[in-house]
Amino acid sequence: MPPDEHALGERDARELSLATRIVRGGAAVALASYFLFAFGFLSNLALTRLLAPADFGIFALGTFFFALVNLRAKSGIDQSFAQYQNTDAEASGTFAVLSIATGAASLLVALLAVPILGALGYPQAVTLAMLVLAGVGVMDSVMGIAWVHLDKALLFTRVSLVTAVAFPLSYLPAFVLAFNGGGYWALLAQNIAYSILLLVGLWLTARRVLPHVWQQRWTFSKTLAKQFLRFGIFVGLATIFSTIVYQFDNFLVGTFVNLETLGYYDRAYRIAQWSSILIGSVLTRTAFYAYARLQKDVARLTKTAQMSLWIVTTLAVPIALAIFVSADPLVLFLFGEKWLPSAPLLKFLVAYSILRPLLDDASSLFIAVGHPRRTTLVVIFQALALILAATPLTFQFGAVGTASGVGIAFGVGLIVTYYFVRRTLPALSLRDAFAVPLLATVLTASAAIPAAGWLGTRQLPSVVTLSLEGALTMALYFAVTFAMRPHVTRERAQYVWRLFRQKEAARQVSIGESGNE
Repeated sequence: MPPDEHALGERDARELSLATRIVRGGAAVALASYFLFAFGFLSNLALTRLLAPADFGIFALGTFFFALVNLRAKSGIDQSFAQYQNTDAEASGTFAVLSIATGAASLLVALLAVPILGALGYPQAVTLAMLVLAGVGVMDSVMGIAWVHLDKALLFTRVSLVTAVAFPLSYLPAFVLAFNGGGYWALLAQNIAYSILLLVGLWLTARRVLPHVWQQRWTFSKTLAKQFLRFGIFVGLATIFSTIVYQFDNFLVGTFVNLETLGYYDRAYRIAQWSSILIGSVLTRTAFYAYARLQKDVARLTKTAQMSLWIVTTLAVPIALAIFVSADPLVLFLFGEKWLPSAPLLKFLVAYSILRPLLDDASSLFIAVGHPRRTTLVVIFQALALILAATPLTFQFGAVGTASGVGIAFGVGLIVTYYFVRRTLPALSLRDAFAVPLLATVLTASAAIPAAGWLGTRQLPSVVTLSLEGALTMALYFAVTFAMRPHVTRERAQYVWRLFRQKEAARQVSIGESGNE
């Protein structure tokens, strides 16, 4: 074989090997995530019926204040270490010191914030929830060391197995408290238990499957620490503004409306997260490491980003449409009649289901290829849009105004994000990526909404009405998108399936297993 053909063959093998590992790892993440989603959904469904709306409001507002004081998330060190090409003793030791130090510092800041929140008139339960979550954050700073090492080695399946075991067990203390009048402490107990179980499980797993990492004599490097923090500061700034984007609405509703309404809002927001959980969380985590590996190869990077966009628009959009069309019967069926005030809020928040996975995927791309500033700029624009839009709308229309402001902020973020995506990947065609899904959304909604209205007059059991509305909406969307580009849909679906089935490529991994980082 001529040298150029030999090189091309090796490159194709490497591409297939990496793609296979990412797809298989993504499949493992997906299976675990969907199991956790199903179990968490059923568990939270039971907790919703056991607890009062105000309990969820206290937890949501406490979570917002913890997010404000959480320095570890704002340091961006997880992404800095993940993006760093080496996993030697110096890198691992420096990352570990920074992780634990920022976790402990977060707890200290939370303690200092307690008298401030008290002086501002917030209930003691809210500040207590913040402190408990800050304590959990310290455990997470230790647990995260093992988690990031495993993810960096593309050992997604190992992490998924641990989370699949830890998550169901973490609900045991939550239900004990909920059945015995524990109120919002049931929600805090689940977080505490989950953190402890992950800490133990992931460290045991990491020490077993990555022995070479732990056999090294870890050292701390001030120079490398500065490099991690210098890179992470832009991720951290993005996190600060992301806190505003993703939780400022809780602050507005909990502060200027009331905690009970925040409970209704929180339940609606959780349902609106379904697409992000089912699609975005799986795609973002696996795609980040693919983007990081391919950051020097623009052609393959563009192809990977194009596939990610296709997956989001093919799977996340129909879920969001089904939620919008069936919002009223969905809330009634899941939570019961006392939670019906969540239904109109859900219709306004459903934009979250579509836009969040797109924004998260693009953010992973920017960070992985070394442009965290772009992520920061996107969330700054989103945060400003949310503050400027949602604040007056909340005063005028209450929680519905807040939800409307969230939709406006995400729309602004999408525009800014894909301006930067085009600058990062000039060959990526956004028209091809979005034109068909947009048209399919309009056509599907035009047909599904009247059909849902007709079904609502048939006096069918709520579960039957809900199932028919959801299935009809999703089936219409898939049918329209396939009819508009059958060849592309069939080709990409077959490509993903081939990667998942590719056994030989999995044995010919040439980009380095965990021990060759």
